[in-house]
Amino acid sequence: MNCRNKILSGSPSTPKRRRLGIRRNVRLSQLSIENIKLNTPKNGQINSRVKENCDSPPLPCNQVEYLCDSESNSSISSDIPCSPGILETCNIFHNISSWKSFHESKSPKNEAACVSTIVDEIFTDSVQSKSDKLNCVQELPKNEKYQDEIEKTFNEINQSICHNDSFFDEKDSFLLDIRESGIINEKHATEKELPQLNVNKEITNDFYGLPMITKGLFKSYRNIEKFYDWQEECLNLNAIKERRNLIYALPTSGGKTLVAEVLMLREVLVRKKNALFILPFVAIVQEKIWSLSPFAIQLNFLVEEYAAGKGHLPPKKRRKRNSIYVATIEKGLALIRSLIELDRLAEIGLIVVDELHLIGEPGRGGTLETLLSTVIFANKGIQIVAMSATIGNLPDLAQFLQAEVYQRDFRPVELTEYVKLGNMLHKIVWNEGSMELVPDRVLSFDYTEAGTKLDPDFVGGLVSEVVPGDSCLVFCPTKRNCQSVAALLCSMQRSEMQRHRAEERLALVSALRAEGACAELVRCARAGVAFHHAGLAADERALLENAFRAGAVSALCCTSTLAAGVNLPARRVIVRAPRVGRQLIGLPAYRQMVGRAGRKGHCAVGESIIICDQRDWPQLRAVLSGGLPPVRSQLSPHIEGLLLSAVALDLATDVGTLKTMLGRTLLAVTEQTVNIDEECKKNVLALIKSDALEVVGRKTSSVNEVDDESKLAVSKLGTAAIKGCLDLPVARQLLADIEQASRGLVLLGSLHLLYLVSPHESVIRPDYRHYYSLYCNLDEEGAQTAKILGITEVNAIRMMTGKPITNVSEQVLNRFYLALMLRDLWKLMPVPAVADKYNMSRGAVQSVMTSASSLASSAARLCAALGAGLGVEPCWQFGALLHELALRLRNCAVPELEQLMELPSVKKYTAACMSRRAQCSCTAAGSGAWSRWRARAPTSSRPPCRTCRSPPPGT
Repeated sequence: MNCRNKILSGSPSTPKRRRLGIRRNVRLSQLSIENIKLNTPKNGQINSRVKENCDSPPLPCNQVEYLCDSESNSSISSDIPCSPGILETCNIFHNISSWKSFHESKSPKNEAACVSTIVDEIFTDSVQSKSDKLNCVQELPKNEKYQDEIEKTFNEINQSICHNDSFFDEKDSFLLDIRESGIINEKHATEKELPQLNVNKEITNDFYGLPMITKGLFKSYRNIEKFYDWQEECLNLNAIKERRNLIYALPTSGGKTLVAEVLMLREVLVRKKNALFILPFVAIVQEKIWSLSPFAIQLNFLVEEYAAGKGHLPPKKRRKRNSIYVATIEKGLALIRSLIELDRLAEIGLIVVDELHLIGEPGRGGTLETLLSTVIFANKGIQIVAMSATIGNLPDLAQFLQAEVYQRDFRPVELTEYVKLGNMLHKIVWNEGSMELVPDRVLSFDYTEAGTKLDPDFVGGLVSEVVPGDSCLVFCPTKRNCQSVAALLCSMQRSEMQRHRAEERLALVSALRAEGACAELVRCARAGVAFHHAGLAADERALLENAFRAGAVSALCCTSTLAAGVNLPARRVIVRAPRVGRQLIGLPAYRQMVGRAGRKGHCAVGESIIICDQRDWPQLRAVLSGGLPPVRSQLSPHIEGLLLSAVALDLATDVGTLKTMLGRTLLAVTEQTVNIDEECKKNVLALIKSDALEVVGRKTSSVNEVDDESKLAVSKLGTAAIKGCLDLPVARQLLADIEQASRGLVLLGSLHLLYLVSPHESVIRPDYRHYYSLYCNLDEEGAQTAKILGITEVNAIRMMTGKPITNVSEQVLNRFYLALMLRDLWKLMPVPAVADKYNMSRGAVQSVMTSASSLASSAARLCAALGAGLGVEPCWQFGALLHELALRLRNCAVPELEQLMELPSVKKYTAACMSRRAQCSCTAAGSGAWSRWRARAPTSSRPPCRTCRSPPPGT
């Protein structure tokens, strides 16, 4: 259907302004269409697919900018994060001449220009036809003459678009690749030939097996015109073509993620299967969601987030569109188990694992190994592609994953490494694996005597060499050291640093204050310096990250977790001390930190400087020259969960099969001293004794011996633990708490329920003197709940005096303390106020809230499994309560705001403003005297609405 049919033949229920597709508030009857004469052929039309593919939503990606350049004249609001590619795509048709100027043009030159103007106008209106900002236009006169003239004009415009080569002379490759992809592939197409054009053009996948339109998307949203040689070589490997598992390893910033994205796009667009992308942290999951969202909109697939409390288990089954599931390690395991349970694992065709070296870390490493072992043993033909930059034993990992290895030492931007010993800066030279130090220069800065005492390591001088023109990351060993170094940089900054991007910094300061940031962070941000660690709230960290990318913040002091987190490239990286916490830094952590220096598209060179004392240098030298350490299995604490899930999901029904499965894990590859058969037998017996597994055909499960032919079945508790994605100890503790609560649940409020879902293994240790003051101020609900839990006034006195408490466990005391904090959040107390009341950081408060929400969701599923057909009382009642509790805990907002906060980038404050404005009648005359005065007041002096704080119309 061409543009004319799209506009004039709309649905009768569609408003006329949408059917007309006109943005400007003009009257069509005032247009003299008779004067429009286009000297173009009349045998072409434009395909409606062009309009659909040109829709480029302004969604931020992983290369967002917090603020526009202060010297730019862009009309985009400076506080809206958008990447440069997105701004280009959205502003292709921004500068448009008015219809009036077109009507007044008479000369042939002006007439030719008018053709381009009308083309731009029609395409701009079609791209933004769904916008809510359309102005109303007057109804078209019901005159056949007007209709005939408009039909003729649109036909001529359609023909001019198809035949005008200059229309595709735009710099944006998105439009260029529309033509290359064959959407408009015949210059003189007639009306009869047009319906036969292949608008999808998925048959000719010329861009690494993808439609050619994908090339334009990478150009628009990522500013990528050509892949590196190693990326092309990797995408053309036989392992990729034959769908074998693959591990590829390159240094940080080599472009590994781009290859994974191309493979996932192939999976959902060409093979029509879903893909699972495993990432280590929630922040990276959210960043990748935004990065892939524009591709999903343009290419018609879905991107679903599985992190913290988000994600539907099992995933919804789609009929028309495939999905890329972006998940954390824990959520990814839950997703895989839910699909296996419903025999839907074959819906996934590809699993991509980022930061594979995390499989060797305690805790999460065992969870990741469980996930991969389960997928491999299920044997559903799923391809596994993993990547990492810091693995010392790639052959062992390849043996575990049954994968091929692709390894290159490529870095697009040269990285120069230095080490500072005393006042001398030494250059690190790598020669065939050996490390040599070459003296580079003696550091000398114009410090005063007081400045030298304040900064003996010359951190301020090293930072001032690159800022404010470029950016600098300073990695510090602790959170407190981050803040002290940031304060040091603020006190020693130069005058040009203070004047750099002053307006953007003021906007950042306003945003931080709105989020409740501390005064120290606000003062640093005003000077272009900031600190970044887990103690900050998530919104504060996001503001600082975007400001650093945009250049409003020139120096960022951070902990080592940032190196494995979001993508923040810098010109120079300074490692403040060779330690992470109190431990000596390891080579993988060092590689992650210095890898942030020098990224393609951000700076031409990269530099890293590690500051070291003479006494620590021998140890540091041994670490740097010793090579990457091997990755070891961390599955031992998770063996019971792996074996229990295998039986529950019908992957194994006897002990012999369980031994086979355990023999295919990384534990069997890296830990040669472990007897797999004995380890399997020991854990099976432990599961039987704990009533999680049962031996089929025996009257009792209390047995001391099992053989390979012993048939196993999962008990009610084991089934519920698997469905709830909980470890057995946590499931048992939760059921014990529910049984205790069933005898005397305090219904005066939500405190007792919040205690049930408070984190069991929290690292937070409250100050007992402060705990005593909170206990003394408990209301009736708090006192009743504390009494049921065994916390009495005697315990409170012991807290005050510092004497040990013997009749109540420390875990119960800590969980009740967290429950009190969660209740204040439940009552909509702001996070900064809660953090101050309980002597915790804002980041820790949000972390507890997220953990409680996740545990509540798991507990609701566990109770549902025990209550549905298993006859366990009173679990089904608590399941209903905990389900609603989990939804409310996710954001701790009133029910009216929960749906608004499901929208991307909509936080509690924004949702509250949207809700107030939707319910406010400030645009009407109002019934009160104030509203009538506000309506009569001059436009320039009208105050904002007292309810929703929105400015009056016309201001």
